[in-house]
Amino acid sequence: MRILLILIFFVQSIFTFAQDTIPSKNNDIKIIQNFINDLAKNEIRSDVILSKYVIVENPTDELYDYLEVSLDEIRINLLSKKIEDIQYIPYAQMPRKDVRDIDLEDLNSNRIYFLNYKNRQLLAVYLEQEKLASFTLVSKGNNKAHFVLY
Repeated sequence: MRILLILIFFVQSIFTFAQDTIPSKNNDIKIIQNFINDLAKNEIRSDVILSKYVIVENPTDELYDYLEVSLDEIRINLLSKKIEDIQYIPYAQMPRKDVRDIDLEDLNSNRIYFLNYKNRQLLAVYLEQEKLASFTLVSKGNNKAHFVLY
């Protein structure tokens, strides 16, 4: 009887956890898709996209200029892509060889996504508070990369 109760509790815990993570994953992907769709529309200015989708903790004019230029570069890259063919892949589903050189630095890996187009990485993003906390993955030396939070 005790084993049966433990088994029931265990199965219930798994379903509860799955219910919590699947909606948040779907919500995260929807946020990223909206970001990409808006970025693909040239009539939406980069500063508007920045304020709508990106968390900027320590704003400076120099940082905003950098982020706007970065968004413009992503926008240019999207011009030659069919947006509907972009794949949104959670960190946990990436091959180990593709993520082993990323230092998470206490970031929640459940909120990291890689955007691939025709089997090539287009972008990596990290989300917090229903916005992008980073779309900049850079080398930090020693064959490691990390997300830059703004």
